[in-house]
Amino acid sequence: MHELGLCDAMLRMMDKILTEEEPGAFSIRRVVLEIGELSGVVPRFMEESWKAVARGTRYADAVLEIRTEPGYADCLDCGAHVRPAESGFKCPDCGGEKLKPVSGIDMTIRSIEVCEEEPQSDFRREGTELDPAGVPDKPMEAEE
Repeated sequence: MHELGLCDAMLRMMDKILTEEEPGAFSIRRVVLEIGELSGVVPRFMEESWKAVARGTRYADAVLEIRTEPGYADCLDCGAHVRPAESGFKCPDCGGEKLKPVSGIDMTIRSIEVCEEEPQSDFRREGTELDPAGVPDKPMEAEE
């Protein structure tokens, strides 16, 4: 499940944005993410992964809004412009399987809405003190 790694990278990107571009902001209120049908990213897994990586950080209350972009491909056998996800990843015109994706292959952050106030929820994980950037400044004690 590479979605977990993608969400972790997004979280680090949010830290960088708040530090460098929005120094007066405390957190992120909403992230609008566009995921292409042919990107290999599963929206449901992104939602679950976002909750997991944001838990215990200042982004815990951030809403991840996911929009899906249709994926299109060109058939290299007959030249038809098709939606592979709707045709079983075969050309509906000639049955060819040589499809070249032309759209819906990306994952793009479309917008980020910042929050200049501390979120209502307590974003401290039990056993860990977090600095304002949401990064643990003391490691959690290992259970024995």
